Amino acid sequence: FFLIKLSPPDPKQPHVPSKRRCSTREAMANDNEDIAWREYNVHKDYGRPDILSAQEDEDASHQQPVDIFAPRDAYDTQEYSFDGINGKVTITLREQKDYDVSTGMAIWKGSEILCQYMINHPDLIRNKRVLELGAGVGLCGVVSAKVLGASSVLLTDGDHMVLNNLRRNKELNELGSKAQCPQLIWGTSRAEVFEKEYGKQDVILATDCVYVTKSVRPLFETISQLLVPNGIFLFVNSCASICSLDEVVRIGNEFGFVVSSDELWHNPGDAKDPVYVFRPSITT
Repeated sequence: FFLIKLSPPDPKQPHVPSKRRCSTREAMANDNEDIAWREYNVHKDYGRPDILSAQEDEDASHQQPVDIFAPRDAYDTQEYSFDGINGKVTITLREQKDYDVSTGMAIWKGSEILCQYMINHPDLIRNKRVLELGAGVGLCGVVSAKVLGASSVLLTDGDHMVLNNLRRNKELNELGSKAQCPQLIWGTSRAEVFEKEYGKQDVILATDCVYVTKSVRPLFETISQLLVPNGIFLFVNSCASICSLDEVVRIGNEFGFVVSSDELWHNPGDAKDPVYVFRPSITT
C-alpha cells in the first residue's frame, strides 16, 4: 500500500491545545443521545487536582479563555488516496483548521503517521475489531475500515460536536454497518458501560490526544477495560504535549502494558515521532 495525500493541509503548529474529559455525567450514549459535552479545559477534569503538575498548573494559568460556541468558518475537505492490491481507494474527510473549535476537528500529523504504519502492517488490522479513541475526524479508523479490512470499527470521541463531524465522515466514506461512532469519555466506569454495549476490541488506536499528564491514567483505564488480553494498543503523539512519552510508557507499565524497543516504528520520511506498540504484559 502507498499513502498519497491529494490535498495536504497547512502545517499545524497549534497553540497549546487542551482536551477536556467530563467527570460527572454519563460517559457513553447512543449516537442520537450524546451528552452536550465540549472540549475546552482539561485542567479542571477528572476531579484529580493531585496529578496536575506544577508546570501544568503554571501553563494553565496563562491560557486565555476562548468562545468555542462562536460561529466558525466553513469546513475544509481533505482527500487521501491509497493504492493497494484491490486498486485505488480514496478517503474523503471533512475538517476545520480552527483549533479554538476543538483540536478534534482537524487532521493531525500523528494520525497520518499511524496510517502509514498500519498500511505497512496490514495483518494487524485485517479481520480485527478496531477501536479508535479520541478519533477526531477519524482518519485511522476510516483507513482501518475502508482500506485494511477490519471486521468492525468504533470511531469514538467525547466532544459531541466532533462526533457530529465524525459521523459525517463515516457517511462520506460509505462505511455502512461496519463502522459506528459512539461517544466515549475516558475512565473505568464509562468504559464498563461502553463494554456492555460494544464488547472488547482486538486493536485500540490513539493519536495526538494526550496533552497533559492527568489524562493518561483515564486513557489506560479505558484501554484496560476494553482491550482483549492478547490485543494491541497503537499510540502516536506528534503534537505539543506537556506529558512526555516516557511518562506515557511509565503509566502504561503501571496498568500492565509494555512497549518493546524492537517494535518502535519510525516513518522513514520523518523519524521524530515513532509509533508505540503497547501489549499486555504476560504474567504467570
